[in-house]
Amino acid sequence: MPTPTFDDSSADRAERAEPQRIEPQDQPYGRADDPSPTSRIVVGVVLALLAAGAAVTAQLIGVVDSADGSPVGSGAASAAIVAITLSVLVAVLAAAGAATGRIEFAAALLAGYGAVALGLTLLDLALLSDPIDANRLELFRPLSAATLDATVGAQVLLVGHAASVLAGVAGWSAVHRAGLGDGYGHSVYSEHVGRAVAGRVGPLLGILLGAFGVLAAVAAFSSLYRSDDPVVIVTAVVESPVFVAVGSAVVGISVLVVAASALASLSPPVAAGASAGAGLGMLGFAGVGLLAGLSGGDRIGAGPGAYLGTAAGLGLLICGALLVPVAAIRDGRALERAQQRDNGVRSARSVAGPGVLRWHTATGGAGVLAGALFVVGSLLPILETDSGTAVPQILATRVVLVAGFVLILGSVPLLFSEFAAAARPFVALFWLGSVSAAASVLQSVVLAEDVDGVSAGTGAFAIIAGVVAATVTGLLALFAGSAERDDVDTSTDARTDAVVLGTGLLGAALLAVGLALPLYRGSDVTAATVTEVPWGWDTWGQMTLAVGVLVGAVVAARARAARGSVLLAAAVVAGLVHLSSWPLTSARATDPQMGSAVLPLVVGIVVLGVAAALSARRADR
Repeated sequence: MPTPTFDDSSADRAERAEPQRIEPQDQPYGRADDPSPTSRIVVGVVLALLAAGAAVTAQLIGVVDSADGSPVGSGAASAAIVAITLSVLVAVLAAAGAATGRIEFAAALLAGYGAVALGLTLLDLALLSDPIDANRLELFRPLSAATLDATVGAQVLLVGHAASVLAGVAGWSAVHRAGLGDGYGHSVYSEHVGRAVAGRVGPLLGILLGAFGVLAAVAAFSSLYRSDDPVVIVTAVVESPVFVAVGSAVVGISVLVVAASALASLSPPVAAGASAGAGLGMLGFAGVGLLAGLSGGDRIGAGPGAYLGTAAGLGLLICGALLVPVAAIRDGRALERAQQRDNGVRSARSVAGPGVLRWHTATGGAGVLAGALFVVGSLLPILETDSGTAVPQILATRVVLVAGFVLILGSVPLLFSEFAAAARPFVALFWLGSVSAAASVLQSVVLAEDVDGVSAGTGAFAIIAGVVAATVTGLLALFAGSAERDDVDTSTDARTDAVVLGTGLLGAALLAVGLALPLYRGSDVTAATVTEVPWGWDTWGQMTLAVGVLVGAVVAARARAARGSVLLAAAVVAGLVHLSSWPLTSARATDPQMGSAVLPLVVGIVVLGVAAALSARRADR
């Protein structure tokens, strides 16, 4: 795209001051020699139809049988019908959208559903490894503890999930191709062209969409069932078999990322399709579980995850249905208001150069990867032992799980130019918070490996990889910040704000003291503290975070007002994540009591919050 130039002639100024009604382009997908997204969406629809056929076939064949020939109970019929219906509905809606020219909606629908299908694929791998613990009550119900074997139907079901994932990839590719066209993100009001959907649909609908995404993530980590049946054993998600735990995590992360991507999208049809696809996928996970649980009789019922996930799925569907009409209504009203102004003054909007966008994208991608590694690693076995040796429980993985989710949430906006510059300072500091949380797990691994027969597990290696990815994220965030300053005039904000500096340093110092002292004490163990030497990995991680917060307070006082506020907010969130390790990990100590770190941590978090508010007020003056 050529770089825009501006002429100071009065005619041009008058033209720019008059609000323009923008009509769609005759050729919406770019140059005539560009490959159309139509071919990609056709591939996606074919794969979606294959997935629907596989879902039907798997139900007819059956997915398991008993090794000793004993009978296996049938699944909940209503849940099975809904599961098939949802799969068919995705294919039909995508095909209808492609046939009527609504390529963006159809492609995003496949992409949103395919993202959730990746988690469903991992979940159903449990049918091959340990069917009796897969708890797929819509497919079958174990009647005894007899060994179950997967049939060809289970493999057909997995092929169907894989086809849904590939359809999602094709849909995402079609969205990307459509985004290169001139008509992408069309609006009748010129100021809304190229604006994120979150800004076009208003705060209420945007907050609802984000809230349903968060609710879906919470539901994925909650049990779908409750059981008093000795054959059907329901455990917490984090304690479930590997494929069930990781698959549930991927479902939650996928819905959360799709919801955030929908809000950041420049096209309301894309946002609507993505939200609807994620909603249908969530209903295929939790809604089917709700029906299966309600049909389970006296000894089996629906768990909190089924109710929460079903509500989230329905909410995402409703938001998807409202996004396009609400955006159109608000665009029209904005145009009317602009036309009623006699002399409207347009605010200049800085446009990031291509180099800045690449740095933002690289930072966001690395941050999402690091967060995903932390989440997955916290669910996988941290330690492996010889047979007969009990595996020690590492409670610090709970904090890593929280930190991983926060890092993903903070990194996703960096993938979209509308929010990248605002989110970059958060990631530039919080990566230290995620590394600090991971250091506690690594310290436990170091201590456990001194015991004969104990070695690091796959979860530990995933968390180590997450630490590396988080470090790369921090470095990329610094480079992105440098590129931003090359493109933006910062002369007006060059001076240091003494009030923000003093308040921020006070809060950072209190937070650093809290990081240096133990969060809790027990009769047999004490949380990490600088008073115990030599320092372990956990103490080094906390001290690294403390230094980062102190440096961040100094930088925030001299940074542009909005950037400084976000940087201080990142310090607040990092402090809250560390504080959460008190209730999440204190059970490892006998008779735990509140440590001396809690008071300075709480006060430091509050003071840093005040500093962030003071920095934000600079932008309003």
